[in-house]
Amino acid sequence: MLMAEYGTGQIPLSKCAHLFGLSTDEAAKRAGRQSLPVPTFRAGTQKSPWMIDAARLATYLDRQKERAESDWAKLNCQR
Repeated sequence: MLMAEYGTGQIPLSKCAHLFGLSTDEAAKRAGRQSLPVPTFRAGTQKSPWMIDAARLATYLDRQKERAESDWAKLNCQR
């Protein structure tokens, strides 16, 4: 689904920073420290944009969804 949405397997951080609840600038700062929940990289020089692998981002989002479903089930007495 991410590949269809973004049209590539390598997603610019500027296009998906909102998925981490961050502004583009804050996400870029964290990317430089590798402190986002997924690895980031630059495909060229230090002036190249930060990128995220679509598969890694999909795995992260799937885990977030599983945690939310688990929390919801606990709060609603479902197992």
